[in-house]
Amino acid sequence: MRRALALVCVLLLALSLGSCGSNETDAFHIYTSIYPQVIKAMEPKLRAHFPGVDFRFYQMGSEQIAGRLGIELETGETPCDLLLTSDPFFYAQLAEQGHLLAYTSPAAADVAADLRDPGGHYTTVRVPLMVIAVNHAKLAPADHPTSFADLAEPRYRGKLAMGDPLKSGTTFTTVGAWVSRYGWAFIEKLKENGIVAAGGNSTVLREVESGALPVGVILLENLLPSLAAGAPITVIYPSDGAIPVPSPVAILKQTNQPEIAKRVYDFLFSAAMQEEIVRGSMYSPLPTHAPPKGGKPWAELALFSWDVETLTWVKDERESIKKRFRALMRK
Repeated sequence: MRRALALVCVLLLALSLGSCGSNETDAFHIYTSIYPQVIKAMEPKLRAHFPGVDFRFYQMGSEQIAGRLGIELETGETPCDLLLTSDPFFYAQLAEQGHLLAYTSPAAADVAADLRDPGGHYTTVRVPLMVIAVNHAKLAPADHPTSFADLAEPRYRGKLAMGDPLKSGTTFTTVGAWVSRYGWAFIEKLKENGIVAAGGNSTVLREVESGALPVGVILLENLLPSLAAGAPITVIYPSDGAIPVPSPVAILKQTNQPEIAKRVYDFLFSAAMQEEIVRGSMYSPLPTHAPPKGGKPWAELALFSWDVETLTWVKDERESIKKRFRALMRK
C-alpha cells in the first residue's frame, strides 16, 4: 500500500512540474545535490548562456534524489532532463538499465578516462573530497586522528560524527570505500565508538563546530568556508587516503530536449562553470583548474584509489551495503 501511494504521489508531482516539450521555452529540469549557494552562483550564467530556457532545479541529497528518480522511472515518466548528483554507482546502475543517453562531450575531452563512463553515459563534472575535521578547541593536536583507520580506536568513543549514507551520496561513497578496504569490522568498531550517522555534511559540520562531536567525517567543501569564517577547525587529510567522490553529469534518455541537454552538458565543463565549482570548494576534473582556495593541490594529496574492481563491487552491492549499514546502526 505504501509503495502504491508513493507511486501516486510521484505521478502527481511529475504532472505538477509539467511535461518536457520540444522547444527551448519549456522547462528544463535539473536534479542535483549541488549545494544551493553553488546553484545560486551557477544559475545566472546558465540563464545568460541559454536565454530561451526555463531552468528548474530540484535540489536534495544524492540518495534522496536517487529514491525519487527511481520511483519516477518505475512509472515510466520523469521530468528530469539532466542529473547532477554525487553517487557514481547510481549512474552506473542507470546506464545498465538503459535510462541514460550516451553522449561524448567535446568540452569534457580533457577529463581523465577513469572519470568518464566508457560508454559515454556520464562524465565527472566535479570532485568533492571526503576528509576529517577536528574541533581543536575541544581536542588537543596530540589527540587528533591522522587517518580514517584511527577513528576505530576507543579514544574517539563518543566524539564521532558522519553523514547518513541513506541520504548523502558522498557519505555512501565513503562507506563503500571503507568497507572495500577495511571490511565491515571497521564499521562495527565505529558503531561501538558511538558514531552518530545523521543528515548530510552540513549536519556533521554543525556537530563539529559546536564541539558536541569534535571529530567528523566530512567534505572539504563544507570545511573551507567554515575555516575562512574563523571556526576552530583543523582539516585532516587522512594518511590512508582522502576519498574523492566522482560526481557526474548525465542526460536522461527520456528527455524531450536532448539537443538542449547536450549543450547544457557541454557548458558545465566551460571555464565559467568550472570556476563556480572551484569557488564552491570542490575540485575540477579538468587539469587546467587550480584547487579550491585553502585546499591542497591535487598532486599533493594521498587519495583512496577507485580501481575498476572496487567500483564494480560497490555498484553491484549498493543496496545491500545500505541495508547492512542501516541494520548495524540501529542495533
